Amino acid sequence: MKRTLVPSPFLASALALATTFLCCVSPMAARAQGESPASDATGPVRIKDLVEMRGVRSNPLVGIGLVVGLAGTGDSKSSLATNKAVANLLTRLGSKVAPGDVPTRNVAVVAVSAELPPFARVGDRLDIRLSSVGDASSLEGGTLMLTPLTAADSRVYAVAQGAISQGTSMAGASGGGGQQSAQGGAPKTIALAKSAHVEREFAQSFLSAGNLELSLRNADFTTASRIAKVINETFGAFLADPVNAGLIKVRVPSDARGASYPAVSFVASLEQLKVEPDTRALVVINERTGTLIAGAQIVLAPVAISHGGLEIVIDGAPTRLSKLPRAATVGDLVRALGALGAGPKDLVAILQTLEAAKALKAELRIL
Repeated sequence: MKRTLVPSPFLASALALATTFLCCVSPMAARAQGESPASDATGPVRIKDLVEMRGVRSNPLVGIGLVVGLAGTGDSKSSLATNKAVANLLTRLGSKVAPGDVPTRNVAVVAVSAELPPFARVGDRLDIRLSSVGDASSLEGGTLMLTPLTAADSRVYAVAQGAISQGTSMAGASGGGGQQSAQGGAPKTIALAKSAHVEREFAQSFLSAGNLELSLRNADFTTASRIAKVINETFGAFLADPVNAGLIKVRVPSDARGASYPAVSFVASLEQLKVEPDTRALVVINERTGTLIAGAQIVLAPVAISHGGLEIVIDGAPTRLSKLPRAATVGDLVRALGALGAGPKDLVAILQTLEAAKALKAELRIL
């Protein structure tokens, strides 16, 4: 006859209390959350939220610019890049100077980045982000000079320029309102809203030879098959073909290519169709913060757990003092361990050992 060893009367009471709590509360919690104990269903989700469409994507832009007008908080004289950049700017504006003759404490070299959204038109405005390249102590109060922003093909698609006010510092670096953070030091990254203008358009098309290509954000054979099935059943024709776990090709009907029923309307209708995606069993743990994310119904195989002074048995024996039901989930185990005072490191060690013993029916990922 197997027994569960209890190190102390206090722990025995805790185990008994945790067992009673789990047996009574877990089914109620599942019902309160609207989850069926026998299903992992996440509910129908729009196809729009499950896939990316080929040809519909943003493009990163980057450039090197100068922030001028700083109150002595710019790059030091030792910054050769700043000296040359200022000399080049002045020369381009008609005042030729040598790099060594340029005072740089009021100037800073910055990297300027932006995202060009899909289908952006000439004249549209973009948000930008400035990041100090040199040793400037602060960028606040300066003005970004006209800066061309290029894409991966080295062509200019936007230009940026704007004033940096005291309220545009990144909240994560210095708090709201431009106030300095508790750790001290001025922000070296600044966000400016609507400070770039689109000067060139990306030639983008979401149609390729009359087909749409849908890429699943989370590749899965079951989900890809379900999406294709819903599309074909809804439009009453074989339009969608799941090529693999991450790609679905959809043929645009011939009547959806004219003025009366444009392809945009077809895509809009397709995006609103709902599919129940399949999900992988996954447990994610952030050991530093003690955060655990797991599916509602990730079950554990019958096993006995002993970790330090903690012992829990997972099986169907009705007389076990610290037993969890045979269909116990990771959530049940976490609640039981929490009731016994286990910490994040204990939880990580136990789940790692369960995975090694093939008792955890899920992939374990530790951040």
